[in-house]
Amino acid sequence: MNNQKLLMFAVAGLLVPAADAAADIRSGNTTLVIPHPVNDTAPTTGNPARLRRTNEEQPGNEMATYALFADGKSGLYFSMATELPGVGATDAPRAATHRMQLALVPFSLSQAADGSVGVTADAKQGKFVTNNIGNEYRNANVPAAFAIDGGNAICAQYNYQPNNTNDTKLYIQCFNSAGAAVLPQTEAFAKNNDDVCGSIENNVPSLIGTTGATTRYISWCLANGNGSDNAWARVFQITKTGAAAYTYKREFDLTILNQEERSRGMCSVDPSATFAICAGTEGNNQPQREGTWLAAVDVTANKFNGSNQQAALLWKKQIGGRTTVDGRRTYAMRAMISRVQTTDATGAVVPTDLLFWRDALVEGNNNGNNGKGGTYRANRFAVIKATKAGVEYVTPLTDLSKDQLFGVDGTHNVQTSVLVGSGTSLKPALLVQNGSHTGGNGTAQIRAIGWDPTAKTFSNIGQFAGAPSDRHLYPNYLGNNPGNQGRNHAFGQLIANPFFGVNNNNDKFLVVYSSTGKGTDMVPSHKLAAYMTVMPVASGAPAAGPAPVTGGNTGTSGSTDDGSSSSDDGSDATLGGCSTGGSAGLASFLLIGLAAFIRRRR
Repeated sequence: MNNQKLLMFAVAGLLVPAADAAADIRSGNTTLVIPHPVNDTAPTTGNPARLRRTNEEQPGNEMATYALFADGKSGLYFSMATELPGVGATDAPRAATHRMQLALVPFSLSQAADGSVGVTADAKQGKFVTNNIGNEYRNANVPAAFAIDGGNAICAQYNYQPNNTNDTKLYIQCFNSAGAAVLPQTEAFAKNNDDVCGSIENNVPSLIGTTGATTRYISWCLANGNGSDNAWARVFQITKTGAAAYTYKREFDLTILNQEERSRGMCSVDPSATFAICAGTEGNNQPQREGTWLAAVDVTANKFNGSNQQAALLWKKQIGGRTTVDGRRTYAMRAMISRVQTTDATGAVVPTDLLFWRDALVEGNNNGNNGKGGTYRANRFAVIKATKAGVEYVTPLTDLSKDQLFGVDGTHNVQTSVLVGSGTSLKPALLVQNGSHTGGNGTAQIRAIGWDPTAKTFSNIGQFAGAPSDRHLYPNYLGNNPGNQGRNHAFGQLIANPFFGVNNNNDKFLVVYSSTGKGTDMVPSHKLAAYMTVMPVASGAPAAGPAPVTGGNTGTSGSTDDGSSSSDDGSDATLGGCSTGGSAGLASFLLIGLAAFIRRRR
C-alpha cells in the first residue's frame, strides 16, 4: 500500500520536536542475534544481481519476537528461521527441516563498560524447537512470545497448516530458562476449515489474572477461510502441574467481528480484570470496508465455557468507517490499541483504564479481482476510556499524519505504549516503529508521540534510530505468491531497566525491539538476519510517580459514512504493496536494484 507522502520522507528526519521533548529518549544499542544464513541464499537475477521473486523460498529470518524471565534480564528470542550457525567453531550451519522452523535463542540484557545496556546472545546456543511439515513451508507462522507463571517460563504460540489439510491451527509451546520444553507443542485454537490466528504487530495474549496454579489470558484470533470467517476473542488457561510442567486449556471463545479479511486485531484486559477491550477491522474485501471497531468482553472467571459464548460480548461500537479525505473516498483499517501506562507507589509500570487508539484511513485503488493496494490518507489517534458500559473520548480522533507522523504510512508499524521524561516528570507516550519497504538496510525510524494527560493533546517528541527492519521486501519476494504477500512483523515492549543505578546508569525504563532485516549487508543473495535493539526512554527515579492520568469525555468520535461495499477501481501509481513510507532503506532500494512497482497483501 502506498503512502501519499512518499516523496516527503527524505525530510522526515527534519521534524522539529516539541519544546518539552523528552531528552531522555535515545536511539538504542543494536545487537545481531541470528546472522543471515550462509548456505541458504536468496535467488537473484540480472547483472548487477538483484533479488528475484521466488514462491515459498523463505526470507531467512522473519517475525522475530521475544519475552523475558522473572529476573528482567534473561529471555528467549524466537524467529522463523531457515538456518542457525553450527554449534562448534568448525561445525557446518544447521538447516531447518522443511525450509523453515521456529528457532529459539537464549539472550540476556547486559551492561557495557560505559554503563549502557545492550543484548548478549549467541545463535550457536540456539536450536530449532519445531519439526513441522506445513503447507507453504509456514511451519511456525507469526510467533508471539509471552512469559507465564510470574516469569518462570516463556511460551511461544504460532500457527501452521499440516500438509494435506484444510485448516491452519494455532499451537503453543512453553520453555524454562534452560530452553527445555515444559509444555510440548499443543493445539491451542482451531475452527473448521479456517486459517486461524494470524497476528498484528505487538499482539500477544493479555493477562487476565492468576488463581492458584492457573493463569488466564485473552487473545484476538482471526479465522480467515471457508468456514465461519469470523474474528474471535479466545480465553484460555495455563496451569502449572509440577516443577517443570504446565498444561493448556481452551476456556471459551466468541465472535467479535462477523466478517474479516486478515483483520489482525488485538485485545487488552482492563486493570479491573473483569473485562477486556478488543479492537479490529471488519470486512471481507480489500480494502476492508466495514469499519474499525471496539468491543468489550466479559472475562469473569467461571462464567463462560466452550465455543461461541456470545453472551460474553458486553458491547460493540464502530469507531471508523467510510470517510472522505481531500475529496478521496477512504476506509478505516488497521485498528490497534495500547494501554496508557503509569507507575504505582513503588515506581513499577502499571496499566491505566485508558487506551491509545489508532486506525488509518485508506483509499482502495485496487486493480480487479479484489487485488491488494491503495494509499494511506490519514493516521488517526485518540485516547479512549472504555468501560463495561461503553466508550468515552478523552482525546478525540486526531490525524497525526501531517505532523507527528509526517512521512510515515500505516502498515506493519510497531506501536508501543511507554513512559517518557525524567525524575517525577513522566508522561505517557507512544513509540511508532516504521520499518523499511526495501530490505531493512540501515536503521528503522522510530517516531515518539507524547500525550499530555492534563491538556489531553498529542505532541511530537522526535525521531530516533532503531534496528534494521524489513517489513516487506524479502518476505514478499521470497514468500508465498511473491509480489502480493509479505508478512514480516517486528515487536517492542517497555521494560524496567535492570541496571538502573549501576555503573552510573540513569535510564529508568527501556524499550526493547526485535526485528529482522539486511542491516549493512548489501549482497542481494544474503537473506535476512535477526536483531534486538535496547532503547532508553526515561531517566531518574520517579519518587512521586508521573502526573495523574485521568479519564473524561472531552471529545467525540470522528464522523463516518455508511460502510459501502461497492468495489474500487484504479491502480497504484507509485510503489505498491502494503506501504512505502519512512526514511530508512532508500539507499538499499537503489543499490540492490529491486523492482519498484509491486503489489502485496496488507
